[in-house]
Amino acid sequence: MNINSKITKALMIALLLLAGVMAYAATTGQLTTLPQNIMGAIAVPFQKLGAAADNKLDEWADRNLNIDRIIRENEQLKEELHQLRQKQLDYDQKVLENKEYKELLNIVDNISQYITVSASVIGRDGMDKFHSFTVDKGSSHGIEINDVVMSADGVIGVVVETGPNFSKVSTILSPAVSMGCFAGSERDIGIVSGNYDLSEEGTCTMYYLPKETTVVAGDLVSTTGYGTIFPEDLIVGTVENVTIEESGNSKSATIKPAADIANVKFVFIITDFN
Repeated sequence: MNINSKITKALMIALLLLAGVMAYAATTGQLTTLPQNIMGAIAVPFQKLGAAADNKLDEWADRNLNIDRIIRENEQLKEELHQLRQKQLDYDQKVLENKEYKELLNIVDNISQYITVSASVIGRDGMDKFHSFTVDKGSSHGIEINDVVMSADGVIGVVVETGPNFSKVSTILSPAVSMGCFAGSERDIGIVSGNYDLSEEGTCTMYYLPKETTVVAGDLVSTTGYGTIFPEDLIVGTVENVTIEESGNSKSATIKPAADIANVKFVFIITDFN
């Protein structure tokens, strides 16, 4: 069969199908709407495809054409969040400062027989393992070398250097600072001083306790008042453990300071207690 015969046969089949469709439409009364239905059947898939393409185009436009606005809004939200966090930190800091000031005032009221100067920590020596620091009050405020420095919790150290408007403080974690202290219910006497090895743990040592001492872990340690530097009954800390000295003639105890020496921010300095 040649090509012309194939084309003729295909046309005849198409005409027969069209005649059948028209006959069916005539019997159902849909002959007049047949062209419209055929065009609708052809157009619907293209309409759906077009609608889908429009939706994809809208999504692309929203995602890409508005990206600058979204970035700006995101940056603005980040900045607002940062400001809110900073305000919260400032608020928390003021609450802490107010609490510490109140505690300092209560301590001063309890030792009102002493002349004291309140001060703020303004610097620390990061290389000093004994946590020495500098405060914002000095000789012009009546502060002198060897004045006792305290927090609301207990003894911190002594002044070792002064200027007109600053003082440097060495803490009880330093071997350079020592004081006579009572410990336990029997008020056994020993010398509390810093210990190079223990300073990393934030503790110090009480030396020369009697061999028969009854001091145990948890006992309170306070100053004896002997000498010219430390007043009597200032809180120093608590006993962590007690050991016998190598000589066998006395015992020593590890002392946990009552004050948070490494993080203290506000102190008061006893300038006179006679």
